Amino acid sequence: MTPALTPMDALAERLAALIELLDAAGETYWSRWMQRALARIDDNQLAGVSQVLAAYAGEGSFSDLELNPELGESQPHRHRARNEHLAELRDEIHRLADTVASGTAS
Repeated sequence: MTPALTPMDALAERLAALIELLDAAGETYWSRWMQRALARIDDNQLAGVSQVLAAYAGEGSFSDLELNPELGESQPHRHRARNEHLAELRDEIHRLADTVASGTAS
């Protein structure tokens, strides 16, 4: 039986999926941000978790990101699917990072 992932391991796994999505969409700024956070998390540094959470703060933050807005009219299904996937990852990553940061991880 495979042991369950710790919240920190789950966070790292989801960040890797997010980085893949960001790269596929050509979103270099947030991809680099999350790559740096993931490298710290892989080194078991809580600073990586703090970096993830900092991405969600304020206007123009990661919370406001829309991938490939130019596809909205020409490829609406692709645009919607990509951004729905982003929203799912964004919410899950925020929840996991908050759990780790608050010390409620089991």
